[in-house]
Amino acid sequence: MVLLRVPRQGEGRRRLSSLMRSATDNRKKWLRRAGWLVLIWSASVAALAGVAVLFRVFMKFAGLTV
Repeated sequence: MVLLRVPRQGEGRRRLSSLMRSATDNRKKWLRRAGWLVLIWSASVAALAGVAVLFRVFMKFAGLTV
């Protein structure tokens, strides 16, 4: 644990272990961010598709057909 960039006592011996844990944590963070990106992109595509369907329904009711 680091508080104000001042390490705890005895942390020097576990430096390699903490570096390995840090790499694993970074990968988990990256995967989580990528997951959120895909989720938000999918939701926006679905919302756009919903709006397009609504426009087509309104156009059909107005008599504007292709």
